[in-house]
Amino acid sequence: ANKGFLTAATDMDVEYKGQNPILPPTWNLFIADGEPHVINGRMYIFGSKDNYNGTGKDGIREWCSEDYHLIWSDDLIHWTDAGEILNIGELPKELREGASRLWAPDVFQDPLTGKFYLTACTNKGRNIILEADKVEGPYTNPRFITLDGKPWESIDPGVLVDDDGKVYIALPKFIVAQLDPNDYSRILPETVRDLKASMPTDNEPFEGPSLRKRGDTYYYIYIQNVGKVAERGARPTRMAYLTSKSPLGPYEYQGLILSTYDYPNAGNVHGSIEPFKGQWYISYHRSVPGLSLTRTANMEPLTFNEDGTIQEVCLSSSGVRGEFKAGETIQASSAAEFSAKRESGKMYAIRSEKQEGSNQYRMTGYPYISFSENGQWTGYRYLDFSKKISHLCIQASSTKGGGKLEIRKSAPDGEVIASVEISSTDGQWKEFKVPVQTSTSGRDAFYIVATEIPTDGKVQVDWVKFVK
Repeated sequence: ANKGFLTAATDMDVEYKGQNPILPPTWNLFIADGEPHVINGRMYIFGSKDNYNGTGKDGIREWCSEDYHLIWSDDLIHWTDAGEILNIGELPKELREGASRLWAPDVFQDPLTGKFYLTACTNKGRNIILEADKVEGPYTNPRFITLDGKPWESIDPGVLVDDDGKVYIALPKFIVAQLDPNDYSRILPETVRDLKASMPTDNEPFEGPSLRKRGDTYYYIYIQNVGKVAERGARPTRMAYLTSKSPLGPYEYQGLILSTYDYPNAGNVHGSIEPFKGQWYISYHRSVPGLSLTRTANMEPLTFNEDGTIQEVCLSSSGVRGEFKAGETIQASSAAEFSAKRESGKMYAIRSEKQEGSNQYRMTGYPYISFSENGQWTGYRYLDFSKKISHLCIQASSTKGGGKLEIRKSAPDGEVIASVEISSTDGQWKEFKVPVQTSTSGRDAFYIVATEIPTDGKVQVDWVKFVK
């Protein structure tokens, strides 16, 4: 069952048929830095967990929280929260050393003993390893990850169990090395390889290394900054990768897997890739526009080229399913593109309430889109246009006399397939239904474009549904 203030049932709402973000907002489970792992046929995501607007129970606003939650799914559509698997308060004082938050973790399973090992880190840059008999914990016996007898000081430990049972670790600075099979908390010093020379410097390496293997190819995934930090500031929003035929290299730079730079309020990205039932997927996080220091878990299908390189992924609304079908409810907040790129919170409205007796807030429903200027738009990837669509239903509200929206295909300035006159609703939600005129053409994006918004007025959109 869910723990803390997550009191709802653990399965998704009936109307939530799988779209990004992957968890309903009413869970208030803001998973970031997601490391996906398939264990016994089930997909697990290990990650850090943000607080709403970054505010913890201690009143401090910062990335992440004091605990880890584990989520899992048997179909990547319906997810279950396994609950808290580690709290920073469970760590001995000498391992915390003034830390208040747990940052990005990873996990591996010993192929001989079946025991699970959690590699964790704190916001003071301390890498820790713990162990458990079950994947959901409890994780105990915490100790530093060391090199030459000293704790390795960095963040974001990523791990890989190779086919021969050897365990490798990737850490910022940026190295890859083997862990001692007799003591997984010890990095074998003779195996340490520095990979920074293989990484481009125009978009400098920043954080978040992760290791994967596909066939005979090893993938060292890491997060790039947009430009150099000294010149552009910290914008680690590019997930890049290197490949090799050996876990210790040499590695060759290949390019980007994904970028969230243009997504509103994007501060960073972090995640990895994993196969599930014959298809590879990427797990990553997006920021919640309108909130600071708050990120949500997202997933997309991943495509490899014949040579083993990865086709760069576009952020989508439909996520792992590839495209929405006619008749399905598409939340307006699942937009993958915004006309107000990188502007925090513009067009994005949050439903929330303060928790009684606390300084924290919680989300009470899906966010919605608020258009206040002509020309604003939001984009959604993807919809299945292969079958005839006759109508569009849209849940909207308005102030100051209403307004007009256009639904366009393929691009913000693409073919107009529907026009919606939104009458004045005095801020109340109302469903509007209009005809759709478009050809059948397969998978494509669609856009909601504001064309007539009164001065000081707003048109707000909760969801849309295309009807056959």
